[in-house]
Formats: sequence, C-alpha cells, structure tokens
Amino acid sequence: MKYFKYLSIVVLAIMAGCNNYDSFVVTEKPYVNQTSVQLYVGEHAGDRNTVQLVSSPSGKSYIWTSQDPSVVTVNQTGLLTAVGEGITTVTVASADDQIIIDVNVKEYIPLTGFILSTHSVISFWQNTTQVFVTYIPDNATDVNIEWTSSDREVAEVYSNGLVKTLEEGRATITAKYGDIEQTVDVWVPAPPMKMNKSGWSIPGYNPNSDDGTIGYSSQQRSDGGGIPSIIDDNLNTYWHARWGGTPSKYPHWFIIDLGEEVTIAQVGMARRTGDGRGQKGYQVFTCTENGAVNLNDPTSWDWEDQGDISFDSGKDGIQIQPLSKFPIARYIKVFIAEKYRGSNDFAMVGDFSVYIFKD
Repeated sequence: MKYFKYLSIVVLAIMAGCNNYDSFVVTEKPYVNQTSVQLYVGEHAGDRNTVQLVSSPSGKSYIWTSQDPSVVTVNQTGLLTAVGEGITTVTVASADDQIIIDVNVKEYIPLTGFILSTHSVISFWQNTTQVFVTYIPDNATDVNIEWTSSDREVAEVYSNGLVKTLEEGRATITAKYGDIEQTVDVWVPAPPMKMNKSGWSIPGYNPNSDDGTIGYSSQQRSDGGGIPSIIDDNLNTYWHARWGGTPSKYPHWFIIDLGEEVTIAQVGMARRTGDGRGQKGYQVFTCTENGAVNLNDPTSWDWEDQGDISFDSGKDGIQIQPLSKFPIARYIKVFIAEKYRGSNDFAMVGDFSVYIFKD
C-alpha cells in the first residue's frame, strides 16, 4: 500500500510538470518555386520585367508582400512586376510561416554585336584554345552566346568559348546570339614535316665576298663554307660570321627565301658541330609573299615577329622549337641580337630547318 501511495505521488508530479510547457505547434512553411529572381526594366526589357511565382501546397491562403514597391510589385497570385532598378525582397506568408524571395531589378541593355579574339585556330590533337569575346556594348545585360561545332569529332567547343581539338581534320566553330553570328575555322593538321630545301635560297648571296648583303649580315667563305651552309642539310659545313679583315660584331642575321608560302609549325637550328662559343638564342621574323613589296630592300618588308627562341650552344644537333602563331610565310629572318652573344663576337650556324603543316 505504501508503494502505491508513492507511485501516485510521482504520477501527479509528472502531470503537474506537463502543465508548465506549451503544447507543440506544427507550422506549415510555404514553398515557392524561386527564391531568387532577376527582372529588368527599360525600353528593351519586353516580357523580362515580370515573372509568375508559384507557392504550395495549393489550396492554401497566402499573403504576398513587396518590401519596396518602387522596385517591384506583387499581386496576391504571386505575379512580380519590375518597376525600377534596385534590390529588394518579396515575402509569401502562410498563416503561421513565411518565405522570402530576393529580387534584383536592372535596366535591360541589349547586345548589339560581339568580336571574337580569333577567327582561325590551328592546333594539335588534344590541345585547347580559348576564344575570347568582346561584347558590344561592354555593359550588355544578356551575353549568353551559343557555341556549336560543325564536327564534334574534330573539335569540341564549350559554353565559355574553349575549343578542344580531338582528331585530324577541319571544323567550323559558330558563335551565335540571335541574328548575330561569327565563325572560327579550326584545323587539326597532321604532325609537321621537315620542309624540302631544294627551292630555298639566300637573297643577295655573293659567293665572291664576305661582306653583308640584303640577305645576311656577313659570312666567312673560307671557314665552314659561307652562308649557303645553313641550308645544305650538312652538319659538317657551317656559316660563320666574318672574322677576317674587319671582324663583324653582334647583331648577326640572315634571310631565307623558302621558295613558296607555307604554314610554319616549327623551326630548328644546329650549332657549328663541336663548337660551344656561338649564340645562345635568336629571334625569328616571317614575311608573306605580298609583304615583300620591294625584293631589293628587305628592310621595307612587312616582317612579323614570331618571338625569341633560346638555344643551347653546348649541344650538337638540330634543336627544334615551335612557333606559337603558326605563321603563313615565304620568307624567314633569323636575327641574333647582342643579348644572345656567346663567348666571342661571332655567330655560327651549322644548319637551319623549317617544319611545316601539310593539308
């Protein structure tokens, strides 16, 4: 009986304690299909200035409120209408909970044109090239350009203009916005081949003098064979800048007429075999047939700088380097500036080769 008395006291205590807490309330939070909205105003906004939001569960009563009606208004069906530029919020509330929607309203500025950073891509297998876009005007609101490839087995293009080359062939990349369209020609060539030198020549070559001409700075005919030695494919011969009489000094240079226009992928230079005193680099310039207006004055030609190339003067054999622009050219000029000076005043070249793309 005593135990039953104690149990009764415990039960009464628990029941009394429960009266100190509120009953648990289940709220029904509304759901809305968008919690962040971009709207536009202005002459060209069109139907971009409204959006219909949908709340659920359906059949319930909701109250829609705009924090700033000067930016956006909302009716009781959830239709938002942009009024002016700004940032605000819209609230949809049920009987006991609510959801807040962020709203950004800007002036709609149409894109009237765009410029691509290139219209031609030459790239090897499994390489990528970024095509950049300049928008007109640069503050255009909608710049969602659509990119497509005419042959996705040759070249794929991504939504940011990145082109990936996949296999040999040609493809056209198209960038399109509405009625505005521009293209990029993509060529994935076979590996470059060494150009045959049978049609090569040195402009202004004089076999009877060591003086410079329009095609080279100087030569030493008695040492290595003179300037033609750079294009004879024989590493036992070489061009040596003049050291007899009045010795030449840096810079040294020479021009090669390739005999035809080609697409150049790489160039290669070999030192005078076994001699490490020569140049430690050089600069390459190229010129098209049309760019060589006066054949008697190469200084007036339209030379395109292909960049500086480092060279290991302590290494025998041909050293091949790519030209990143893959220029189309008939003439090539090798310029060896003072900054590439070796251990003496003279440049020495055992061979110079060009590697080209073939269709």
